[in-house]
Amino acid sequence: MWYAVRFVVVIMFVVMAVGCGSRYNPQTGMYRVYGTSKFKLPEGYSEAGSFNSTIIPEVPDLGSEPYQTFNTTVFAKNDAYIFSQQLRVTGNKYYIRPLKGTGVSKWDTSWRKGTYQVDPDRTSLEYRRYFDYLRKKGEPVAPSYKVTMYDRLVGRHGISRVMFFTPSGPSGNQSLPPAKQLYYFDQDDFRQR
Repeated sequence: MWYAVRFVVVIMFVVMAVGCGSRYNPQTGMYRVYGTSKFKLPEGYSEAGSFNSTIIPEVPDLGSEPYQTFNTTVFAKNDAYIFSQQLRVTGNKYYIRPLKGTGVSKWDTSWRKGTYQVDPDRTSLEYRRYFDYLRKKGEPVAPSYKVTMYDRLVGRHGISRVMFFTPSGPSGNQSLPPAKQLYYFDQDDFRQR
């Protein structure tokens, strides 16, 4: 009995240490996004806060729209920002389809890379919320941003995403698409496995 109690206490301590530990490793300069996904935090950026933003993905089962949440940590350097995000699909009804697009190897991991343009005042509600959050915190917001986005599928039920927002003029890049145009969900039919 005593060994079982000790075992449970040790397991609880390990889970708390891993779950509550710092996501930034000062020795390597790497910040853990989600799972094994990490990125190199550029010099001069500091953490500017965190927030959650809900998205409604498009799913094949009409009338059943699961709400998903991006857990976001923001890093700032003047009016340039990095958004480190994780999305986890809850429940077993849906999974995220594999991502299609340009793949790159970065930070010792494979990512999909996209380059976009965003105007903070003329964008989707999803991204307007990001800029509203920055303004409420008193952070400066540029009139236009070039966005370099790295995202990757973590298992069948998670997304790691890192977005670099760099102030810029018009670039000719396409507008930053909302998450429901980037991530597609399918029903998980266990009978077909």
